Amino acid sequence: MKNHLFASLTATAAAATAMLSVSAPAQAFTFGNGGIKFANDTLVNFTFNQSFGSFQSTLKVFEVDGTKVSEAKNGALFTETMRSDKGSTDWKGTFGKAATYGDATKVASTPATVSFKFLANKVYSLGLVSMGWGNMAPTVYSTNSLNPWGGSQQSVFGSQGGVEGKKLNGYEKLTSANPFAGPVALSFEDTIGGASDKDFNDFSVTAKAEEVPEPFTMGGIALGAGGLMAARRRKNRKNA
Repeated sequence: MKNHLFASLTATAAAATAMLSVSAPAQAFTFGNGGIKFANDTLVNFTFNQSFGSFQSTLKVFEVDGTKVSEAKNGALFTETMRSDKGSTDWKGTFGKAATYGDATKVASTPATVSFKFLANKVYSLGLVSMGWGNMAPTVYSTNSLNPWGGSQQSVFGSQGGVEGKKLNGYEKLTSANPFAGPVALSFEDTIGGASDKDFNDFSVTAKAEEVPEPFTMGGIALGAGGLMAARRRKNRKNA
C-alpha cells in the first residue's frame, strides 16, 4: 500500500512538472512593429546595450487601448542622465555612465537588466521619450501605427542598428522577433521625418521573455513534491 502511495505521488509530481514545461513556450504572441501582446502573463527581461546621438532619452513601456496610449506603472526601463559618456565620440552612451535604471524591477543577478510583467491579452508598445536641445522631441514607438508621419517605422527587431549616421540596410524587414528563443536585440531611431538618418542605433536593448507559471501549476508541483517528501520520511522510519 505504501509503495503504491509512493509511486502515485511520484507520478503526480512528474505530471505537474511536465505540465509546466510543456505550457511555457506554447503561447501565441506578437512582438514587433505591429505591437506587443502575449496570450499569457509574461515576464520580459530587458538589458541595456548602448545609445548614440545627442538626445537624452528614457525607454518606457506603454499600454495601448485603441488610440489611447498611457505609460505603464513602473514601466520606465532605462533612462539617460547624460546625453553621452564623457569624452565619447558619436555621442555614445553606456550603462553606468550615461544611462541607468528606470523605475522597473531590477534583475539583481544580471547587470544593466530590468524586468517587466506583460499581462495576458493586453496590448503594449515600447516608447522612446527624448529631450532634444531645449525642447522635447516627439516620442517614437516600437509600434508603427502610433508614430506620426503616416505610421513610420522607428524601431527594428533582431538588430542593434547600423553605423552611426548611416542608413541601416534592410531595416524594413526587421519588423518582429521571438523573445522566447533567447535575447533578441531591439533598437530605435529617435528622429522622425526628413531629419532621420535611419541608422536605428539611437537606443538599443535586448529582450528575453519567460512565461509566468500559473498558480494552479505551481501549486500542483508543490503538492506533489510535499507528498513525495512525506512518503519518503515514512519509508525511512519504517526501515530504521
